[in-house]
Amino acid sequence: MGTHDAYGKHVMQAAAGDAFTESGLEAAVSFGGNGQAHVDGIVGSEIVVEIESRVAKQVRGAVLDLILHIYPKKLLVLIPVHMHDVEKTAAQCRYILGRFLDRRNFRVVVLRGTGELPDLETDSRLVENTLRELGYPT
Repeated sequence: MGTHDAYGKHVMQAAAGDAFTESGLEAAVSFGGNGQAHVDGIVGSEIVVEIESRVAKQVRGAVLDLILHIYPKKLLVLIPVHMHDVEKTAAQCRYILGRFLDRRNFRVVVLRGTGELPDLETDSRLVENTLRELGYPT
C-alpha cells in the first residue's frame, strides 16, 4: 500500500508544487486531550488533503480527519485499489462531507492511476483543476 500512498503524494507534488506539504503542525488533527492524527498533507494555507487507497470503511474514517481539520477546504484523493466500487465510495464521501461542509469547500477526486499503474499526467492535471475549483492558488 505504501506504493499507492507515494504515488498519491507524487501526484499532489506535480499538481501543487512546493505548496503541497506533508508534515508540520498544519498537518495535525486534534482530538482534544485525547491525542491527534495527521493528514496526508496540506496545500497552501487553506486546503487539507487526504489520499486513500484502502477499503471504503477505512476511507470514510479519513473523511472524519478532514472534517475535524481546522483548514476550511478539504480534498479527498481516492486511488482505485482496495475499494470494491471506488465511485460508490466517492459518492458516500461526498454525501458525508456535504452533511458538514458547504459544497464549495470540498472535493473528492478519483485518480486513474495507482502506485502500480501510474498515470501521472492525467492525474496531476485532474488534481490541479480540482485545486483551482477550491480557489488555489489564491
